[in-house]
Amino acid sequence: MVERLEIAWTLAVVGLLAGVAVYSTILLYHVDALVPDPNEYVNVFGHQWYWEFCYPVNHTCFNSTYNAQTNSVSGGELWGQPGWIIQLNITSGDVIHSFNIPQLGIRLDAIPGRMNRIDARIPSSASVGTLYLIQCTEFCGTYHGTMRSFLRID
Repeated sequence: MVERLEIAWTLAVVGLLAGVAVYSTILLYHVDALVPDPNEYVNVFGHQWYWEFCYPVNHTCFNSTYNAQTNSVSGGELWGQPGWIIQLNITSGDVIHSFNIPQLGIRLDAIPGRMNRIDARIPSSASVGTLYLIQCTEFCGTYHGTMRSFLRID
């Protein structure tokens, strides 16, 4: 009798774990899936200690340098419009950085020699002029604390 109960409990646990594994795999696939036709493509390069945003459509790049005293950025920002989906292609030229837009729930590592991709979904309710903070959340050296920029809604 005890052996049957042990076998039943073991099979129940194995079945539960298998169900969770299958559900998690399907959910992870759908969460990481990229939209086939986003509104904009942006190549993001992490450098010590600034972000570079390149727009392949019009062949322009902007180096975003943060000024902590004025809480402003010079050289250019990441731009988007309300309701847009922007595919971010993120990499690094030197060390590992972590591209993070906390208000949009985006965090992805920028790794030298590897291109990581994620869709940034800008809320339709975002008003023109809204700034979303972009920051590096992977310690990348001396001026890591100033490796910030903004996503500006136009």
